[in-house]
Amino acid sequence: MHRWDLIVIGTGAVGSAALRAAGEAGARVLGIEQFTPANLRGSSHGHSRIFRHAYFEHADYVPLLRHSTARFESLEQASGESLLHRCGVLLMGGPTSGAVRGSLDSAVRWQLAVDALDAEALRTRFPWFGVPDDAIASFEPDAGIVRPEASVHAAIRVARAHGAELLTTTRVQRIDEDAAGVVVHTAQGIERAGTVIVCAGAWTARLLPELAPLLRVTRQVQAWVAPRAGTDATGMPCWLLDRGPGQPAVYGLAPGPQAIEANPNSPSGLPKVALHGSDDLVDPEAGARPPDDSDLERVHRAYSGIAPGLAGEVMAAATCLYTMSPDGNFLLGTRRGSRRTHFAAGLSGHGFKLSPVLGDALCDLALHGRTALPVGFLSPDRFG
Repeated sequence: MHRWDLIVIGTGAVGSAALRAAGEAGARVLGIEQFTPANLRGSSHGHSRIFRHAYFEHADYVPLLRHSTARFESLEQASGESLLHRCGVLLMGGPTSGAVRGSLDSAVRWQLAVDALDAEALRTRFPWFGVPDDAIASFEPDAGIVRPEASVHAAIRVARAHGAELLTTTRVQRIDEDAAGVVVHTAQGIERAGTVIVCAGAWTARLLPELAPLLRVTRQVQAWVAPRAGTDATGMPCWLLDRGPGQPAVYGLAPGPQAIEANPNSPSGLPKVALHGSDDLVDPEAGARPPDDSDLERVHRAYSGIAPGLAGEVMAAATCLYTMSPDGNFLLGTRRGSRRTHFAAGLSGHGFKLSPVLGDALCDLALHGRTALPVGFLSPDRFG
């Protein structure tokens, strides 16, 4: 049995970032992953995720987003991997769209470079999209795509270069805490550390059952759709259409240059489209059922409604998991009654872009008992 300064359970988006931060801090750190990094069972796959800064979800995320983007950039330098593609992010909606107006308000508050567009300007600048005359939009040119699998693997490589170790295909059964530290019980044995970080995604409630009432695991379908013949999608941004109350937003991601160069006809070389959110609950132990025809028809119909010239044949599809909190904001903090068990959970389908800052904050809590990063609004204590 080793004695570690810190054990990180789960090495997906946030866990890999925490492992990297701990390694860079000089800690003796072990990562434990029940599958393999960036596997298809969780939330950190699918070739692309959106990153942006003019946040409509909650303006307090903006300083964290700036920190995260800087950390992605430093990860690019440290790993030699190209992770970010700044193709811009376009948000569209009706005249009262909370997404568009929230992003514009966030841009004003934090002095971000974001363009406000009316319907005429939107059609002229982005001719792929058909919108009604009262539509409004915001466009953030310094936003775009981050590559999830590449980011997870790069963070782990950097962590290991700093001395971190990793156990894969190793399932954690429980965590015990005593005055001397924590004992992590796995199917292969036990590991002891001064402190532990839990980044178990959809499996969080199994290790921290007190969080179960605050977490719902849902199935999300993502589809890669070829443009119709004769349609040129060159220069297309990432985009989101706010369809109003009671309807999930539909969004799309342009392929990154690396994917196009590798194979423009593979899924990663095509635009990706999805509906944001679902009520399809999933037992993570059983896994999400594969996409079916009704899933693809629903996505394609929504895509055709905003970009009919682009909505050609669905070439591939996959599922991933959203772990939802009650208000759609993250849960981050220290386990109640504990000083040694820290966690991030409930990323609610918009967490990947923030994973570096969440990993840094958790590493601060684990190694120093506090963090200067402004993450207090993410405490589960907000639910009482």
